[in-house]
Amino acid sequence: MSVREKYIYMGAARIMIRHEDLLKVIFKNDKTMYIQEEIKIKNQKVYMAMLMGNHYYDNVRILFNTEDGEREVVSRIWARTDKFVVLKGGMFIPIGSVIDIILE
Repeated sequence: MSVREKYIYMGAARIMIRHEDLLKVIFKNDKTMYIQEEIKIKNQKVYMAMLMGNHYYDNVRILFNTEDGEREVVSRIWARTDKFVVLKGGMFIPIGSVIDIILE
């Protein structure tokens, strides 16, 4: 499997990347981050994903914005701070860049 593969999710093409490649990504904030209801839903999903990662060692799909468009990574969420989602291996994604978290 190549480092980047195109996946179709809900009708939009996204490029899947490995979590190790997050160091090369330039993140872009999502303007929906500032809508209160969206913030609440996103925080709940991050919390559930963190529980799944820490207790059941489950991976989740994280959709996020970059300057090159939307990307997707499959990884385990270890923690959440006010500004970042922390993934296994010490990688992180800014909360404002997260579009959605898909719990599987």
